[in-house]
Amino acid sequence: MAVFVIDRRQAPLMPCSEKRARLLLARGRARVHRLIPFTIRLIDREVAQSELQPLELKIDPGSKTSGLALVRNNDTVNAETGKITATAHVLNLFVLICSSLKTRK
Repeated sequence: MAVFVIDRRQAPLMPCSEKRARLLLARGRARVHRLIPFTIRLIDREVAQSELQPLELKIDPGSKTSGLALVRNNDTVNAETGKITATAHVLNLFVLICSSLKTRK
């Protein structure tokens, strides 16, 4: 799954792969900001210097648990036919557990 990334002023950037996060940490370009969910903070980058892509949060509601997916959509156009193909890349998956505060007797 992807690793969340923030800039040095704690503004969100695009998530990166686990391998890229390890390289940024090893080279001293990033610090661990939070363990759950795992987030790194870049020390040499700001939002103005970055290129962001649109992300979507997709929800699958359930009675006891709900699924959440952070998705990056990518539309490609075939040059020969002009057909548009949409692909979705899942960056992270989450499970939201709904519990009641009342206990039954």
